[in-house]
Amino acid sequence: MNTTRAAPWRSRRAATMGLLALAASACTPAAQEDTVTVAIWGSSPGELRAFDTAAAAFTSATGIKVVKQVIEDKYMDVIKSRFAGRRPPDALYLDGFEAPVLIKSGVLEPLDAELDDVADFHPQLLAAFRGEDGKLYGLPKDYSTLALYLNPALLKAAGFKPAQVPRDFTGLMDFARRLQARLPRGVAAMLIEKDLARHLAALEAGGPPVVLPDGGLDFSANPQVRRYLQQLVDGRAGNYLYSPKEDLGADWPGAAFGSGRAAMMMEGNWVLPALRQDYAGVPFLVREMPTVNGKPQTMAFVVGYAVPRGARNRAGGLRFARFMSGAGMRTWATLSGTLPARRSVEAAMGLASDPTVGPHVAGAAYATVWSRGPGLPIINTNFGNGFLAAFNRRTPLDQALRDLERVSRREIERQQ
Repeated sequence: MNTTRAAPWRSRRAATMGLLALAASACTPAAQEDTVTVAIWGSSPGELRAFDTAAAAFTSATGIKVVKQVIEDKYMDVIKSRFAGRRPPDALYLDGFEAPVLIKSGVLEPLDAELDDVADFHPQLLAAFRGEDGKLYGLPKDYSTLALYLNPALLKAAGFKPAQVPRDFTGLMDFARRLQARLPRGVAAMLIEKDLARHLAALEAGGPPVVLPDGGLDFSANPQVRRYLQQLVDGRAGNYLYSPKEDLGADWPGAAFGSGRAAMMMEGNWVLPALRQDYAGVPFLVREMPTVNGKPQTMAFVVGYAVPRGARNRAGGLRFARFMSGAGMRTWATLSGTLPARRSVEAAMGLASDPTVGPHVAGAAYATVWSRGPGLPIINTNFGNGFLAAFNRRTPLDQALRDLERVSRREIERQQ
């Protein structure tokens, strides 16, 4: 989502800068041993400064210089082209969502030997980077989860207290309907994003998986899926669930909420810097996501470091990945504002007791990680297209679900 706005879990802003890279062919063998090239995506200036500081600590500890390669747009396309051209970086950012494709292709180095304290990580964060062979191909560096954000001033003006906001999804939808009638024109009771990355945990809460690692999927025959999504469709039809962009002209939920045009939103912790800095005058409270079918649920978006098999300085890449997912993690997390993947770092930073960050941290214990096999990108795209048609009442929900299954199965079959 910014640091995750574009895809709900990670920002890849388009920019004219392109790829700032050091040509590997220009390095001598000796220079390669003293230099490690690391590919990262473009993000906020704060995150880039945090990376530089943590990288400087790595250089101080090892004597190895870090050459940062910032890919400002179409990160995975650029990375795949570099693998195809046999010129990968020595280490790279890897989103858990994209990991299965690279793992299956066999281009990544197993990293089990670089991690001797597995219990310090939430198991589902590690699982996002495990291949079918059980080996680990990425070391988690940070993660984000979704939580419910409330504007207490708007609630008060409408005659409600935050304590009156239901903690279950069905109750929350009914509350949004009642709240909308008391809000000024142009102010939304609730903001809703329509991509699968926001809703997979809710669709599977207390029920069977709707997406399988082998590309299998089951939306249309699952009554739980239909009940949940129908409530979103009904909320759109009843004008109490708003799309930030289509209905309010905001490029992401944080802008709509931060400008006082929404009373509630379900958003990731990447929104916190904007709420604290860009929209400091707007009050907000954070709670864990609403339960679905009586089960706690949220999504987690995890990012790690991977090392290509064909890296020119493989040893340096391994040392860098180990450092940044270990000794350097607290520096990175503190300066970037991200959630550290290690429980020990989380505890040392006191994040669980922070009233705004704590609900996000609590969600890590039960979160569904946004990673589910090589077919997930295809399913995600088709879900977005199909559910958007249902959400905007262009296609009946049942038909939209059948269509997304049919198209996804055909495209996954072609990919295999």
